[in-house]
Amino acid sequence: MNKHGGAAPLTVYLDVDGVVTTVGYQRQAGKDRLNPAQVALVAGLVRDFDAKVVVSSTWRVDDCRPTLVEAGLPEDCFHPDWCTAILPTSRDAERGGMLPAERARRGDEIAEHATRNHITHYLILDDVEVGPVHTGRHVRPVAEHGLREADDLLARTLLAGMEDARRMMGQTGSFHVPADLRSSRY
Repeated sequence: MNKHGGAAPLTVYLDVDGVVTTVGYQRQAGKDRLNPAQVALVAGLVRDFDAKVVVSSTWRVDDCRPTLVEAGLPEDCFHPDWCTAILPTSRDAERGGMLPAERARRGDEIAEHATRNHITHYLILDDVEVGPVHTGRHVRPVAEHGLREADDLLARTLLAGMEDARRMMGQTGSFHVPADLRSSRY
């Protein structure tokens, strides 16, 4: 049993570019280098909320988990189904390759993954719009700067709210009702 009373852990859908690395940082540190300060913010969220990571970035095409761990994410932080699927709506119909993140309908990929894995409590860290279905679950850093302390604070607030909601709900997904209310006769 985990610290959440056996409930499924919170999940963090993680984009890489524009969240834990930026064009500016890569210009300075080298292509495909992750910013340790930004990775540390994600690692802190994962540790503090006992969350599992699902990679929703274009980086998922290759297994990027070793790179993310080397950069500072906990080795055991990944969800068993560690990345979102690349749906047909995320591919260029003519070339077959992936569309740019802004056009790839990443929100659909996240919704499909969450549904398939029965994930109800999740946070999305992504610098592109993911759609209204994810309102209240999306922290959108400014791509030029990546994840910042203000984003971390918002992420922590959202995750804490999810933890509170889970505590109020039973493992069946329904709210706890005190025994005296269930047995009351009117």
